[in-house]
Amino acid sequence: MSEPARRGRWRTGQQNRQRIIDAARERFMRDGYERAAVRAIAADAGVDVAIVYYFFGSKEGLFTESVLAGPEHPLHQLATLLDEGTDQIGPRLVRRFLEHWDQGDVFEPLLALWRSADIQPLARKVLHDSLAGPLAERVAAEFGAADAELRVELVASQLAGLAFARYQLRIEPIASTSIDDLVAWLGPIVQRYLSDPSPHTVG
Repeated sequence: MSEPARRGRWRTGQQNRQRIIDAARERFMRDGYERAAVRAIAADAGVDVAIVYYFFGSKEGLFTESVLAGPEHPLHQLATLLDEGTDQIGPRLVRRFLEHWDQGDVFEPLLALWRSADIQPLARKVLHDSLAGPLAERVAAEFGAADAELRVELVASQLAGLAFARYQLRIEPIASTSIDDLVAWLGPIVQRYLSDPSPHTVG
């Protein structure tokens, strides 16, 4: 008799968690990291502020889950693509993100991250940490790169710059160039970042 009640509480908890994530994403997009208050996010989600800390531990944890955990981050899909194979990883990664971003308004959470990173040291730390660690270790293992953290940061900056120009500033002709053409231009560059020998070892 008690198990259905537990399942009901679990579903309610998951629903509350998702409402908090949605409310936090909106607040971070609108206000940036520094001005977005956890209490205001809790009010937007219709939950007690203690529930926010129960699920996410801190404002930083909430920021990470609501902004970084989604597919908008330029490196979110890199591990998945590596699972499918390393061949032509650069063009495949550029295509994956352009096709994803072209589907609709999925770019705003990433802009929230950039705005916050510009003014908030903690947000800059979160941004850096999302590019380091396991992903850099994966790139090092796959391509034998000693400078893997630099490589993944170069990939992120390349894709972030493309996204900012195409979707936020809408700079022409980047904004109207076809995905195929952008992949042809940028895919080899991203490939080089990930797999080519370090320039210090060439020559």
